[in-house]
Amino acid sequence: MKLLIADDHDLVRETLAAFLVAEGFALVDTVASLEQALEAMAKATYDLVLLDYAMPGMRGLVT
Repeated sequence: MKLLIADDHDLVRETLAAFLVAEGFALVDTVASLEQALEAMAKATYDLVLLDYAMPGMRGLVT
């Protein structure tokens, strides 16, 4: 399963990624902004995207 974590808080993003890798998820990508998330999704297909809907560039659940 390929995951993308998008969160503007470094500690949250890196902690989630480290936990998921330790639990057996081999492919975990991380980005720090909505713009980076959109770029990553344009380049690759993800099974799951964990998206912080309160980070800069977001307007709640509507982008």
